[in-house]
Amino acid sequence: MAERFKESKENVESLRDLSTRPINKRKWEITPLQEEKIITLRRRYMYYGKKKLKILYEKENREEISCWKIERVIRRHRLYADRIRAEKIAKKQASARENLKLRIQKLKKEKRIWFLFQLDTIVIYWGKIKRYILTAVDYASKPGYARMYKTKSSKVARDFLYRLRYLINHPIENIQTDNCSEFAHYFERTSQKVGIRRYFSRVRMPQDNPEAERCNETLEYEWLYNGNLDLDCERFNRNLTEWLIEYNFNRPHKSLLII
Repeated sequence: MAERFKESKENVESLRDLSTRPINKRKWEITPLQEEKIITLRRRYMYYGKKKLKILYEKENREEISCWKIERVIRRHRLYADRIRAEKIAKKQASARENLKLRIQKLKKEKRIWFLFQLDTIVIYWGKIKRYILTAVDYASKPGYARMYKTKSSKVARDFLYRLRYLINHPIENIQTDNCSEFAHYFERTSQKVGIRRYFSRVRMPQDNPEAERCNETLEYEWLYNGNLDLDCERFNRNLTEWLIEYNFNRPHKSLLII
């Protein structure tokens, strides 16, 4: 940028960011005949994936073709077995590209109390009945909080967040959640409203929130599965509160022990 500024004889217009668009764009590399063959094959096997279609194409036409070319033809002509579902997925993917999630790797974690809370959900199955235990653990000092709910929704997660803030009676700087639906909409709006910055764990990467995973495991194996499961949420939460007092104030935490 400095060189551009000098070469333009210090013209301030030269300081503007240049376009990052590539000079040579990818071109449509499929011939009309290949395209017609792929369309015919796809219509014959609407439920086959691109890898299976590749095998059939090469077998029938004695010609190699890439899965990407098959995928591009399918997209171009919208040759989907369930078009409505495919369009919903495409919209969701486009929305995700526009609203990139702030991943937890971007945050420099500090060993400061209330700096970062990790939130998670435990799902309990009892026959046809489901119960949901939302959990939160402080990254630095490891105190945990949990509460059972009958349903899983963003309104429930919002209620949990308000209770957590009331309990610690201190501003929370950052929260980390996974990508589940209960941590969307009302929960997202509330976290923005109260000034909490939100970070996301990567998909299928439990190592991104080990403190929450460890807290959940302790709750399940040291208390819940030890005869303390109760489907009545009010009664369960009273008993859970007693265990949380023991967990937070009496139980030694290995990660905090000084040896």
